[in-house]
Amino acid sequence: MVKKVQVRIESVAFKGYGVARIQDKVIFIPHTVTGDEAWIETIKEKKRYSMGRLLRIVEPSPWRVTPPCPSFGECGGCQWQHIDDSFQAKLKEEILKDLLNRLGGLKKLPPVRVFPSPKSYAYRVRVQWKVHGKALGYFREKSHRVADIQECPIAHLLINQMLPSVRKMSSSLSQIKEIELNVSPDENKGVLLLHFLSPGRGAEKVLEELMRSHAMFKGIVIAKKEESILLGDPALNLTIPLDRGREKKNLTFRISPGSFSQINLEQNQTLIRTALQFSDVNQEESLLDLYAGVGNLTLPLAMGAKKVFGIEENGLAIEDARFNAKRNEIRNCDFIHGRVEDVLTSWKREKPDLIVLDPPRTGCKTILDQMVRLKPKKIVYVSCEPTTFSRDLRLFTERGYFLQKLGLIDMFPQTYHMEVVGLLTKSMLGDVVD
Repeated sequence: MVKKVQVRIESVAFKGYGVARIQDKVIFIPHTVTGDEAWIETIKEKKRYSMGRLLRIVEPSPWRVTPPCPSFGECGGCQWQHIDDSFQAKLKEEILKDLLNRLGGLKKLPPVRVFPSPKSYAYRVRVQWKVHGKALGYFREKSHRVADIQECPIAHLLINQMLPSVRKMSSSLSQIKEIELNVSPDENKGVLLLHFLSPGRGAEKVLEELMRSHAMFKGIVIAKKEESILLGDPALNLTIPLDRGREKKNLTFRISPGSFSQINLEQNQTLIRTALQFSDVNQEESLLDLYAGVGNLTLPLAMGAKKVFGIEENGLAIEDARFNAKRNEIRNCDFIHGRVEDVLTSWKREKPDLIVLDPPRTGCKTILDQMVRLKPKKIVYVSCEPTTFSRDLRLFTERGYFLQKLGLIDMFPQTYHMEVVGLLTKSMLGDVVD
């Protein structure tokens, strides 16, 4: 039964929903924030909670702001443009602590080191847009309908400069279902990755003309199951400044289409810096970097270690990682191509002093026992999914590894997503001193 009622938003939960209570039953309401007084209506009743919809703000929260994007509320790309930038990282900290307590069973936590993003907007250097007819954009919230956009405020300036040409191209080609656009501020260029339902005969000519007439397009990939078609040079190059005390060095990375890279370059530097600080690796230690990708963490870690083994399943990423190690003259890296599960199961090399991992959203449950079997002194766990991160920490605790340091990097402003870094050791909380 639909109910219209006035509520006060008490807090914000994971997924970015405001939380209120109606007769002691929790109700989640999108597009609200702590402190809002609002009229809402219930749209879905569950046994333990309800879902609601915002009808009207009666008294706005002190942290409520006017969203700058005209598509906000329809487009599913952002959830938090109505929340003041200065409050978003604090909300994520509260959400993370709640998840670690409820899902991780952690009653005692180390202080959370919170790193807000230097840029609240124009930070994304990679976007994925859906295409349906003449509409190009992200899916609408909780739907598979496309929200047509003319500009994206969270996307990098280069992406928005290229968007009109991408729209024109997509309208002239039928059967495109998804477009990925990656850009490199270092090169001032971008690469298109196109997924077709069925590419027509004239597609290549249209795309070649796009590259000829717009110098910002460095390369284009027509993705196919068997073998993709490559036009131009589809690999981007990014520079990451690295500061290790007295040692300063710029690392240059090649990233090919299909290789993973972080979408917020400034916060990626924060991620690397945090992983290095938590690892505290020295020239006597060897380590494993699981899900190593193109070497984003592997190569910086190698500069302070005796030996690093990076394990990665994606063949393109392994090629990039080996190229990047050679380009940056880092010789104490060995990149192993294979599934992490398989490589760890048959591991017969020296036991690592440290394991660093940045797994998929599903977490590391399937490899956790294999990691513990190797008896590393330290584990640095990087995650973009705090729910599986919390679950995995419970499992690590049961096996004698305890959370010592915790970092929250706001990699994704205007959304509820976050990047989390944790240091685990065999010591109990409090035994390790900064």
